[in-house]
Amino acid sequence: MNNQDKSTVHYILLHSYLMFLVAVIFGVILDTIFREKIFSNEIYQNIGFLMMIIGPMIIYWAQRTSNNYKEKAKRKELKNTFGLGPYKYLRSPTHFGLFIMTLGFGLVINSLFGVILTILAHVVTKVFFLKKEEVILERKYGEVYTEYKKKVKNWL
Repeated sequence: MNNQDKSTVHYILLHSYLMFLVAVIFGVILDTIFREKIFSNEIYQNIGFLMMIIGPMIIYWAQRTSNNYKEKAKRKELKNTFGLGPYKYLRSPTHFGLFIMTLGFGLVINSLFGVILTILAHVVTKVFFLKKEEVILERKYGEVYTEYKKKVKNWL
């Protein structure tokens, strides 16, 4: 893989999504070694189950909206497309949905380390991967994306 491939949004997203998979796998491994069960109350499992439903719904909504962006980009109608759907509230709703879903999974399986590592994966993703993604998007879309960033804060 050449350097140009490594600086694409999809390459960065792949690695950021893998952070959540690694968090779940290592969380489960650590929970089998250190059997700390602190989410044993049924309410945690119910909240986790709800999160496992809401997370994919957010991801689906974000992906549908993103596909609409691509269609409008082909027709050069980008000016009014940023800030639609979940992008109206978050600049990275797919990551947020993945975070919610993975965190919910940790609660459902009563995985202390899964929850901790999911939160850590979310922070690492925000600090490293999403910043790189935004640089690429700003370079690609210019002022349109810069204005969008001013309107929609990346708070989660």
